[in-house]
Amino acid sequence: MDEVLEMIADAVSSLVIAITDSEEKNSLFGDMVPGVELIQQAVNGMAEAAEETVSLIDEEFVGQLESTSKQLKNSAGQLYVHAVRAREDPWNRVPQKDAIKAAKQILQNVVLLVLIEEQSNIKVLVNIAKKAAEGVRRIDEIENIKQLDIMIGDVNQLHGELVKRSQRRSEGSHNPELRSKLEDIATMVNILSEQHQASARDVCRNPREETLRSKRSELSSKLLSAIDDLIYTIKLIFESNTKFVDLAFKWKPVRTMAEDEVTRASAILIDNLRTLPKSIEAGNGPAAAREIVNAANLQISNAIIVANRCQDPVKKKMLLKQIEELKKLTPMLIAAMKPVLENPNDQEAQKHLESVIYSTQKASEALATAVVSTPAEIVAASGVSLARDLDSLEEAIAQGDKKRAQVILSHIPSAIDKHIELAQALLENVTDPGQRHQIKQSIERLQKLKPRIIENANKAIANPNDHEARKNLSSDIKEAKQAISQISQPYEVVSALNTKIHNDLDSLLKCIDEGGPEMQFKGVQYAKDIANSIKKQIEAAEAYAQTITDPERKKQVLDSIEQLKKLTPQLLEAIKACLANPDDKEARKRLEDIVKKVKEASSNLSQVIQPTAEELKEEKRKRNEEIARVEAEEKAKARAALKAAELARIEAEEEKKRLIAIEEEKKRLAAEEEERKRAPKLVVPEGPVNKAVFGAAADVAQALESKVRDGTPMGILVQLSDEIAQQMALISSFAVNGDVKGMITAARKIADTIKQVQIQAKHIADNCTDPRLKQNVLTYCDCGGNFSTQLKILCAVKSNDFNDPTAEEQLVTCAKGLSGAVINLVKSSEAASIKQRKVPQQ
Repeated sequence: MDEVLEMIADAVSSLVIAITDSEEKNSLFGDMVPGVELIQQAVNGMAEAAEETVSLIDEEFVGQLESTSKQLKNSAGQLYVHAVRAREDPWNRVPQKDAIKAAKQILQNVVLLVLIEEQSNIKVLVNIAKKAAEGVRRIDEIENIKQLDIMIGDVNQLHGELVKRSQRRSEGSHNPELRSKLEDIATMVNILSEQHQASARDVCRNPREETLRSKRSELSSKLLSAIDDLIYTIKLIFESNTKFVDLAFKWKPVRTMAEDEVTRASAILIDNLRTLPKSIEAGNGPAAAREIVNAANLQISNAIIVANRCQDPVKKKMLLKQIEELKKLTPMLIAAMKPVLENPNDQEAQKHLESVIYSTQKASEALATAVVSTPAEIVAASGVSLARDLDSLEEAIAQGDKKRAQVILSHIPSAIDKHIELAQALLENVTDPGQRHQIKQSIERLQKLKPRIIENANKAIANPNDHEARKNLSSDIKEAKQAISQISQPYEVVSALNTKIHNDLDSLLKCIDEGGPEMQFKGVQYAKDIANSIKKQIEAAEAYAQTITDPERKKQVLDSIEQLKKLTPQLLEAIKACLANPDDKEARKRLEDIVKKVKEASSNLSQVIQPTAEELKEEKRKRNEEIARVEAEEKAKARAALKAAELARIEAEEEKKRLIAIEEEKKRLAAEEEERKRAPKLVVPEGPVNKAVFGAAADVAQALESKVRDGTPMGILVQLSDEIAQQMALISSFAVNGDVKGMITAARKIADTIKQVQIQAKHIADNCTDPRLKQNVLTYCDCGGNFSTQLKILCAVKSNDFNDPTAEEQLVTCAKGLSGAVINLVKSSEAASIKQRKVPQQ
């Protein structure tokens, strides 16, 4: 598969260079049909091979694989048609540019096929891990030695498959640290499993011995934690391997057991919160309180595990904020219950309890969504929840439901504060000045609107006939919702709601499975929440669809919306039938089928609505225009008063810069003189450069500064590495200047030079007498090859998009990876050179 990928990448690169050369020189373009025919044969063969593996792919990805395979064949056919058009009219540039687009689409779909297969394999592996974990839990419940032996046999079989598949994932990792970590965890799972099983047998032999039970419980906890660490590390490996590729691909991340537990505990907590008033009326308040505290503690403890693992500092901050909120609300809820239990007729106490119940439910829902969401999706989910509260407040006032309006209003101030805090945290991840300005303005608007909303809502609740207060409240809510929509984009809202819809559908099915006297009440609440989330998801998607200018893409989004619209009434009807008769197997089967379809439709909508590079550029352009307009107005107002001070400041800064520049020039000349004595100078390209990419090149040059350059394999390897550093420096300039041909040429030179580097390094490794040092050289050989191939693909596919932050980030990531690989290869080869076989003298 990698060979096919590299072949197609080379073909796309050659095609882009040939067409670009022809256009720049205004020369006649040659016949590309023979080469295109070979590409078409390769991609068609790959598509057919992928289709033959459908039976081995997890059913969740079958549709995506078949769709991608079909698109791959279509792109190959389109490329051939454009090639024929270009041959018939070689001076016409249109078919040549169309051919480039089709070739890039082919490469994108080839990569996507590889990722779909890998993602399916990961899901299967994670499911095995979770089954093994369930087996561990069941072992803890068994006290009959025969039953235990049977269960241990099943668990051992799962553990064996788990370790075997984990080793395969380890071998496929480009990150040595993650590869080593996964191997260590797999070993730990084996060791802990053996110890746990031995402890379980001890308990069966001495069932009354509490010390043995305690030991079994402790080992069980460690083993489950190790299995969950295994799942998490597998996720990290996939994310690491695919970080340089987006290609319109959004992978569906598997969930760790800790994330599953957060969602499961949230469902239990919310169910108990919804039925708490009835439980108190029936005299079961204390028991309900214990269930609520247990569920809250379970959700919090597992959310802490997720937060501690989180590598994104912004998401970690958001998670800890959500955890602290739920921690704070749980004792408040218990305290609010006490006066109601003592005096059920205390109306003020009841009102306060209902307010705390509402806030606790919202906090639990937010935490369940946050653990499996990105920072942008967490903020979007918070915004959706706040907007829904504002709508509910206005609706309750309109209906004259004073009690419900007061409960909702008691929650809104803290909800606004929380949304503002999350938006401020998100700013740490936002680098685009226009987007930062837009978010900051929206935060300021919400801060100003908060007291007005509270004041007008209180007036409207106290006097429903106060039409002026209701009118002002409606206006404030409308403005607040506009501010919320400026913080999160519609496609982020759609993704956030997709997570909530999935969670609520799973909780609904579990609620029906558990039954009980409150099953129908809980089921109806879930149905309402699901219907509301789907409605909001569709509204957000439709709003974004109106901004899409590409007719084909707009139709794709609208078709996905229409599919979800059609399924919604079917879902509600199936829920109604199943709640009416939970024992009706046919009704349950229909519900499960429609739930699956709704999940797929919601996920598909959240995927297809993700913006293209062109759409992101258009968003950025509009934001920049708005910033320019605001800045122009501000400058016009302040120009007269600040002119003199500004001129003085500029002169002082210029003088300071001049002096700094003189000092820096002296240092630079001195450094260049010193460098000239030891190593070839890294030529700085003319004009602007991508600082991060150039920095990666400079890192290589600096690492090689003191190395010997002679005719030995080690000396030749160093000289070749000098050439790689220079080509990386050129790429840093080409990327900023939009030089497509230059980027592709430099990337290909790097790939060719890496191959020569590998030859010298492998020669050193072959003659090394230390197996460990030899393996280190070979490992970094492979890493360098992987990153050079990634760079070649990236320069070919994203050559016109490096003004986009996402594409720039991918280029920087790839350049840094290549830099690290080359530096480590030189270091490991130098170490291996010390322990070389002695060549017998002739």
